[in-house]
Amino acid sequence: MTDSGAFPVGASVMGEEPVERLVALDPTAWDDVFARYFDKMRNFAYVRTGDFHAAEDIASEVFSSALQSIGGYRRMEAPFSAWLYRIARNRTVDYIRRNQRRPQTVSIEGIDVAATGLEGLVDDRSDLMRGLQKLTAEQQELIVLRFFNDCSLIEAAAAMKKNVGAIKALQARAIGSLRREISR
Repeated sequence: MTDSGAFPVGASVMGEEPVERLVALDPTAWDDVFARYFDKMRNFAYVRTGDFHAAEDIASEVFSSALQSIGGYRRMEAPFSAWLYRIARNRTVDYIRRNQRRPQTVSIEGIDVAATGLEGLVDDRSDLMRGLQKLTAEQQELIVLRFFNDCSLIEAAAAMKKNVGAIKALQARAIGSLRREISR
């Protein structure tokens, strides 16, 4: 993978599987991609939907869609992970529209605050939860991508179809909002 996160021709997904093997529908290559990204796709959907079972369904739909459209993936347009996050974003928005609701509460019991990189900002899950609920959907999406799923600025920008400068500004606003909410 290059610094931008894109897979050059002949490069591998997770250091083992070339994208060409995904295009060729190699089950082993797809198993590796599923193992690496399923939890990230589920967590991404979960924060937006507040429904663990729906988030698992959405994550499954991400891989079904990716499998169906892998031939259309263009390495130079977005890193592979950003391409998956775009699919996850679209599936999550579809779910929210179908259900015409935003979650009232989201449990983050399974999230290790220290592992998110936000440990200097929040002391516990309840602080994080309260702060996340006050963010805009776009800010929530970015926080999940950057801190829960360890996406780079470039990956987050590609997934959200924004430039890196806009992502930096959005992240600064989101963290500022979290800080203000948590300090209350």
